[in-house]
Amino acid sequence: MDDRTFARLRPSELDELTEDGYRRRRADDLARAFATPHTEPARPARLARPRSRRPYFLMAGTLAAGLAAAAVVVTTGDGPGPGPGGAVVASTTQGAPGRVADARTFLLAAASTARREPADSGRYWYVNERTIQKVYNVPGEHTAEIKAEPAELPYAAYLANTRETWRAMKAGETGRRVSNQDVAVMFGSPQDETAWKAAGSPELADGEPRTDDAFESILSIDNPSLTPRSVTELPAGQDGLKRHLDDLWKRSPDSAGSGKAVYLWQTGVDLMTAPITPGTRSALFKVLADQPGITSQGEAKDALGRTGVALSSSTADAFTFRLIIDPRTAELLQYDVMEKGVTLLSVALADMGFADRLGERPKD
Repeated sequence: MDDRTFARLRPSELDELTEDGYRRRRADDLARAFATPHTEPARPARLARPRSRRPYFLMAGTLAAGLAAAAVVVTTGDGPGPGPGGAVVASTTQGAPGRVADARTFLLAAASTARREPADSGRYWYVNERTIQKVYNVPGEHTAEIKAEPAELPYAAYLANTRETWRAMKAGETGRRVSNQDVAVMFGSPQDETAWKAAGSPELADGEPRTDDAFESILSIDNPSLTPRSVTELPAGQDGLKRHLDDLWKRSPDSAGSGKAVYLWQTGVDLMTAPITPGTRSALFKVLADQPGITSQGEAKDALGRTGVALSSSTADAFTFRLIIDPRTAELLQYDVMEKGVTLLSVALADMGFADRLGERPKD
C-alpha cells in the first residue's frame, strides 16, 4: 500500500496498527480520524439509528465509480460472520436517475430532514461500525509493510471486523473501545481463495477482541479542536459552518496535500458520526450541496442490507469516495473509499446514539 492509498483510508479503521508504525507514518499518511474530548455538552442531536441491526457483511469488491455500484454481499443467519461455507451472493444496484434527485437537490432535502430531528443528550456517545478492508499483507509481514511498500498479494482478500466505541461527553471521564470483534476473512472470487490456498493459506486475521477503557477517542487528527463535546457547539447556520470549516481547512496539515474536496468529505464523515446538533447537521448538508463534483449514483444497498442514496466524489488521482445516506432520516449508513474502481475500505454504521453507561447500547 503506497502512501497516497494509506492517506485515503480512514485512520480510525487503521488504528490497530502498532503504535510505532502509526507514529512513524503519521506525518505523511494519516489524514482523518476521531478526536479527544474537552467541554461540557450542549444538547446534541440523537441520531436516528439504523432500523435493522442484523449484520450483513459487505465484501469489498469492485465498484464502478459514478454511474453504478456493485457489491458482493455475504449473508448471515441470526448472528455475525459469513454464512455457511462462506457462500457469497452478488448484487448490483444501478443508479436510478428517474427516482432519485441530483446530488445537490438530495443534499438540500436531507438538510431539511436533519433540522427536524429532535435533540438529545447522554453521558456517552456510542458508535458501532462494521469495517471491511482490503488486505495488503499477512499480519507477520506488518513490520515489513511499515518499513517498505510490500508487493501486492497474489489474491484479493478482505478483512471484516466490528468496533464499538463509547466516547465520554464529560471531561475527565473514561471512554471505552471494543475492537476486533466478529472477525471474518473473505475473498474477491473463488479463484482468489484458490490462490490463497496455493500460497499456503496464511493467517490473514490477527488477534482477539480487545477492550480499551483508557483510549483517546479521536475525531480528527487534522482537526484537534473537533471533540465529542466541542462539535455540539459548531455553528447551526450554513454560512457560519462554512467559515468554520474553511478556517479549519487552512490550519489543517493536509491543506497542501489531498485537496479541499477530500478534506471536506473526510471531515463531513467525522461530523456525521459525531454528536452534532440537528442544526449543524442540516448546515453540513447545505455546505456539501454547494461543493462541485459530488454526484448521485441513485439507490444503493449498504453492507447491512439497508437502502439509501449513494453520493460520490472523485479526485484526479483516481480515488473515489462514496456516502450512502438514508433518504428518510438523512443519516449516514455507510462510507467507502475506492481507488481505480477497487474498494479499499467500507464502513457501515450499524448503530449510533447516546448511552448512559459504558457497555450499554442506545435505547430505541
